[in-house]
Amino acid sequence: MKAIDFVVRADAGGLQRGTMPGDAQNQTIVAGAGQEISINARQTDFKSQVREGDQLVITLSDGRTITIDNFFNETGEPNRLFISSEGYLNEVSFVDNGQGNLYAQYGPTSEWGKWSPSDDLIFLGDPQVAGVPLNSDGEEVSMLGAALLGGTGLLSSGAAVAAGVGGAAVIAGAAGGGGGGGSDGPAEPFVNDADGSSLIGGDDAEEQLTVSGGGEPGDEVVVTVGDKQIETIVDDEGEFEVVFEGDTFPEDGEYEAVVVFTDPDGGQTTLDGPDFVIDTTAPEIVVTSGVESTGDFFNSVTYVDGITLTGTGEAGARVDVTLGEVTQTTTVTETGTWTVSWEPGTFESGEFTLSAVIVTTDSFNNSRSYTETVVVDTVTTVTVDTATVGGDGVINGAEHGAGVTFTGTAQAGSSVEVTVGSVTHTVTATTEGTWTATFTSTEITTGEYQGLVSVLATDVHQNTATASGSFDVDTFVRDFAITSATGGDDGVINAEEAGQPLVVTGTTEPGSTVVVQLGETSVNATVSATGSWTATFATGSITSGTYTTTMTATATDAAGNVDTASTSVTVDTEAGVLTIDADPVETDDIVNEVEASDGVVLTGTADAGASVVVNMNGVSTTVTATNAGTWEAFFAAGDVAPGVYTADITATTTDAFGNSRSATDSVEVDTRVDNLALDTDNAGDDIVSGAEQAAGFAVTGTTEVGTTALEVTVGNQTVNASVDAQGNWTANFGAGAVDAGTYNTGITVTATDRAGNVKTVTGSIDVDTEVVPFALTSNSAGADQVVNAAEAGAGIDLGGVVEAGSSVRVTFDGTAYDASVDAAGNWSLTVPAADVRSGSYAANITVEATDHVGNTAVIEDTLSIDTEAPDGPVIASFTRAGDGIRGISIETEMVNGAPTEDVQSVVQVNTDGTITDVAGQQGFNSFRGETEFAFNDNVPNGAQLIVNATDAAGNTSGTYLVLDDESATNAVDLSNLALGEYQIENLDLDFAEAASVVIDEASLLALSTESNTLTIHGSAEDQVQIVGGALTGTQDVDGQSYNVYSVGSEGTLLIDPEIPVTI
Repeated sequence: MKAIDFVVRADAGGLQRGTMPGDAQNQTIVAGAGQEISINARQTDFKSQVREGDQLVITLSDGRTITIDNFFNETGEPNRLFISSEGYLNEVSFVDNGQGNLYAQYGPTSEWGKWSPSDDLIFLGDPQVAGVPLNSDGEEVSMLGAALLGGTGLLSSGAAVAAGVGGAAVIAGAAGGGGGGGSDGPAEPFVNDADGSSLIGGDDAEEQLTVSGGGEPGDEVVVTVGDKQIETIVDDEGEFEVVFEGDTFPEDGEYEAVVVFTDPDGGQTTLDGPDFVIDTTAPEIVVTSGVESTGDFFNSVTYVDGITLTGTGEAGARVDVTLGEVTQTTTVTETGTWTVSWEPGTFESGEFTLSAVIVTTDSFNNSRSYTETVVVDTVTTVTVDTATVGGDGVINGAEHGAGVTFTGTAQAGSSVEVTVGSVTHTVTATTEGTWTATFTSTEITTGEYQGLVSVLATDVHQNTATASGSFDVDTFVRDFAITSATGGDDGVINAEEAGQPLVVTGTTEPGSTVVVQLGETSVNATVSATGSWTATFATGSITSGTYTTTMTATATDAAGNVDTASTSVTVDTEAGVLTIDADPVETDDIVNEVEASDGVVLTGTADAGASVVVNMNGVSTTVTATNAGTWEAFFAAGDVAPGVYTADITATTTDAFGNSRSATDSVEVDTRVDNLALDTDNAGDDIVSGAEQAAGFAVTGTTEVGTTALEVTVGNQTVNASVDAQGNWTANFGAGAVDAGTYNTGITVTATDRAGNVKTVTGSIDVDTEVVPFALTSNSAGADQVVNAAEAGAGIDLGGVVEAGSSVRVTFDGTAYDASVDAAGNWSLTVPAADVRSGSYAANITVEATDHVGNTAVIEDTLSIDTEAPDGPVIASFTRAGDGIRGISIETEMVNGAPTEDVQSVVQVNTDGTITDVAGQQGFNSFRGETEFAFNDNVPNGAQLIVNATDAAGNTSGTYLVLDDESATNAVDLSNLALGEYQIENLDLDFAEAASVVIDEASLLALSTESNTLTIHGSAEDQVQIVGGALTGTQDVDGQSYNVYSVGSEGTLLIDPEIPVTI
């Protein structure tokens, strides 16, 4: 590692010099305020800079550090840092990134600059230092020159620097270096082909230019061409090259490249580069005449001189114009115009367009292509279509009167002059190439003759053409007339003649057609070659009646002219007046059963005295019209067949001429009511239930369509039914229309149809609005009607009777059950024991029955429940008598100052396990509050007794009592299965002498069906052994504390804490 020299100059001009040895890892420089510190180093020697408080810590590229204390002083003038190498002095400034890291910026000082390169004091080696006087120790100052050491400031003017070179200041070698030896200095910058000039342009030219050269490796190079600039670095071989292309390629113009070299210390050298002439833009032209876009064309007049195109463009540019396959070339004049021509005959005459491809090319070979269209039109056409004048080439009278239109073809947009006689009309051909000219009726002469029309067309390019044609005029029909008479000698067509064909004749112009119309009938006549015609009307063509009408013949000649001829025709084919009165028969045109029973009368009109035959449904009668011209025909009851049908009526009369006339009519016969019936599912199931009786119900059926009235009676209630369009009827009976109960009642239905016929049908319907019978008749509470624990343990049976076919649902104490119902209507239910709550209470019972039609009934009741056993008897004392026990006393529970009515009983557990009653007398000792029990016979001392208390409901609890016997072992056997009958919940060892008990879960659970808990009273002399037990805690009962033991999974023992317990 090399040693690094440094100089510190104070603001008063004093110097402090020093050197960082090559083997030192850190050098500390102490700065004051307003001082200038210069380090003999290059920019690349600094790796990083960090601010630590007021210190500047510089890490060099070889890992060593230089620390400048108090560089960032808070008071006084700021300190400045410089680096110096190879004769340059650059100031270092810093930018703080906010996290303590500093970014260095380097720049040459404006006061110093570079020393003269010819000065012997400049070292060009690395590092190079400026010579300075030796210090007192004979060491060299590493760098700063005269201006740093002398003068009034660190950096004085450039003149002062120059003066310093010839003064006391000298350049010495670096401390520890090889003396004053030097090198040839930095490489001189240069630009290749600096005097050259390049042309860039043409269609195939690559838009790219290159500037290259060389200099000192590492120097920055900026190359500018026009307004484009590229920066690069001289490479390690001392060369550079930049390529201008894409976005950096200059626009068209003449340029001189400028190259600026910048060395690492900021020194710059500017050199000229090659010249460039750039033209990559193709020339433009404008066509000013001879093409379609300029509105020019070549017609039959102008085409004889050939084709000429003119335009403007870039002066000197070549212009190549190709029409078809013929190309003409010219050069744009100095005034910017050009012209090309093709001799006549180069292209054929006719109507066509030529594509003109125009290419202009400048001196750089840049070219641009244009496409235009040359229009050549030396011909035009015109036609006139006389074959379609009037539609068929003949102008008839109607066509003449409406005006005559001539048509033809011409080139689109052509002007067409159409001349007929002395009249000319000018029209324009449409875009489809057709023309139309219309002449009024006054412009065309009437008659029969042949006319001439001529046309002259001039197209849009002023070419002309002519055409002509002839047409026929025929505007009237010649020699048209009717020549025959109708109706025979009397001129009247009667019925007989009307029944025969009618022949009509006449004359007309040969070639015409004739149509003859009589009334509503038209007949086409047959026309002969001479013009005579015949029209024959077929039989039935003449309308019957008495009337006069007009026969009209219409002739149309070959030209379409129309003429008419008319004659009067008289017709009389009627036999006189005959009608059937339009008034409805029997007022409504329907004969019902009642009306048919008294006969039917038909009436009408006819000529006075005329004979009229009247037929109704096959039965005929003859009557004579009155002088007033009316007739009347009577049909007796036997003439009218019963049923429902339409009876046709016909009346016929014949006049004096033998003409007959008939009139027809019809009348409806309806003598019965059809389809009247009563449905079998009224009220849904032909049963009126309680809900239906309360809400109303419907009775339905069918009847004849159109029935006008229908009454329905159920019981004593009658309602009018509604009838729909299909004949279905519905009678709605309201709430309470029938009485409640269970019975059958009749239904009567009376219908009246639209003819007035009446019919009645009957039926019946069941009424069932109640559930009968229905009762709750039994429970399992026993004679006392109180369910005790034992009874509840077996479940509670409930039962009763109900209407057969019903369902029963019972709610017991809030829980609902479906009861079983047999075919006879007996219902039963057992409430599970698990569903019976323990305690003393009244359980609510609700029994709800629903019969087969949905009627419901409810019974509400209660059942007393008492499953609470009295407290186990507490033994207060026993009385000895010699060697036996003659009685005991029991603590008695008091209720309202009186003893309870619980029944007390005593049994003895014998040594063989049998249990026998202990007879005795009992009484209440009010002084002691005890019930005293005196045995009829003494029981042995040491006997084991069971004392039971039974309440009024039959619930029982027992206390197992062991009496004193000093000679006995007083072992208590609780495994005796017979004990379970006495509901033992207490074991009293207080009166025994050192009693012992062994108990497990099975024997404990067997003692009582009401409880799984046994309470043991005793003293420390007693002993209890528990099989499968565990102490779980303590419990207070009536002020007495007991130890609590679990026995197995279900049993519990409460044991006097004084009693020793073995588990």
